[in-house]
Amino acid sequence: MLHKLGLSLIAVVVMTPCLNAEELDSKQRVEQVVAAAGGEEKLLKLFRFRERVLITATPAAPVTADEKGNRTSVVQVAGDWWLGTNKRDKDKVRVLCWAWSLRILIDPKSKIEVLPETAINGKSAFGLRVSESLKEPIDLLFDKEDQRLVGIDYTDTRHLFSEWKKTSDGHRYPSHVAGHRFTDRAKGMLNEKQWYQTDILELTPLSELPPELKP
Repeated sequence: MLHKLGLSLIAVVVMTPCLNAEELDSKQRVEQVVAAAGGEEKLLKLFRFRERVLITATPAAPVTADEKGNRTSVVQVAGDWWLGTNKRDKDKVRVLCWAWSLRILIDPKSKIEVLPETAINGKSAFGLRVSESLKEPIDLLFDKEDQRLVGIDYTDTRHLFSEWKKTSDGHRYPSHVAGHRFTDRAKGMLNEKQWYQTDILELTPLSELPPELKP
């Protein structure tokens, strides 16, 4: 019996991956931000959302109760994006939705790296860089105090998230996003004026693709 137990213990030691300090830190950070979002079961997978998208350097007035919006989409996280009933092939929107859902952090193909602390809107923030699961690395920035996502740096733009809301089932999403172009990404320098904003007016999690979108 002791002999068998000893072999079992050896097997456990051999099969358990050895994480270095950096990998352990990134793993803990991912666990923290996912927990702060309500746990993995509350991360969006498939959803429909209606929004007001504006290309404007001047922030638009807040949405009103009767706001109709100008775009309705269905997004399959880490998968496809439909605008109306038309499948779109733009990677940027699909990657951004994958990132702010946080599911990109738990994808087995993702390599996670902890970035140096920075400041977003005057508050301390930490970053997680994701690579290998997508064409270009993407940086997710989180408020240091509450571990909530506050920004994403992707390609030439910083996307700032605010006015977080919850669906009736507890899925969290940013109802306001403003994008600022980098003037020098290496130095973290942004154009003071935004170049777009989007306001999500309604978001509904889906259990399956609507019939009109199924192949």
